Amino acid sequence: MASGTSDNPELQIRENAMTKSIHASLAAIGCQLDVNYSPAVAKPLPSELKHLVAQLVALEAGKRGSTERPVEVLQSAIAQPGPQS
Repeated sequence: MASGTSDNPELQIRENAMTKSIHASLAAIGCQLDVNYSPAVAKPLPSELKHLVAQLVALEAGKRGSTERPVEVLQSAIAQPGPQS
């Protein structure tokens, strides 16, 4: 006894239709997300958030024992005042 959908053409047609429907739904969701969120992510981050991200990166680098950029370098970059957004 063979398994799979190749034995049953009706089942294969239904699966193909469901796959196309799911792909169309995901594409529509992706388009809607793009329309709604692209303007928000295109804006520059506020300086407070930039500092917070830099602190988180420094903490993660310290946890992982990264030698690429020591935590002190990132923390000194945080301490330096930059242009305000």
